[in-house]
Amino acid sequence: MNNGKCECIGVATFNIDGETKQFGLTQNDFGLFKEREEKLQERIDNTSKHLEQLAEEKAKLENKLAVLNQSVASSQVKV
Repeated sequence: MNNGKCECIGVATFNIDGETKQFGLTQNDFGLFKEREEKLQERIDNTSKHLEQLAEEKAKLENKLAVLNQSVASSQVKV
């Protein structure tokens, strides 16, 4: 790489609109792929945590609703 040119260290093959295309990959490309992978994993982890929090909140609200429904039903029976 001392000559100022990017040296191909790998090849990526893609099927684009039914046509196979190949692209040369440099060390920089692999670094970018690794960085993107880390960012995507971070997003997945954050989304998973958020979904867990939503599930917990949903369960709490469902329990509160069940208690309210129970008290309404029991108050209707007393009448």
